[in-house]
Amino acid sequence: MQVKPDSIWFGDRAKLARWQALKKAGDSKALASYQEGLLQAREAWQFTRPLTVRIRGFEPKAHLVDVEMQTEGRLQGSTWVLDTDALQQ
Repeated sequence: MQVKPDSIWFGDRAKLARWQALKKAGDSKALASYQEGLLQAREAWQFTRPLTVRIRGFEPKAHLVDVEMQTEGRLQGSTWVLDTDALQQ
């Protein structure tokens, strides 16, 4: 599978859940602030190009997908949790 460019990648399910709740609430300022804080602290990552992943798990009710990075580089083999909207169809 491919992940859309500029998607937010999380190492922690709780941080993804908080991000999803802020996004769903529609408070763009709170979402931007939370997201920026995560990115600056390197608790989440944002990549500028599409990347290839292997799906490890899927939780439709939580809109969560557990993936393993397949794109070559230093993060190859690392595991992440993403919002399902991050996947390209």
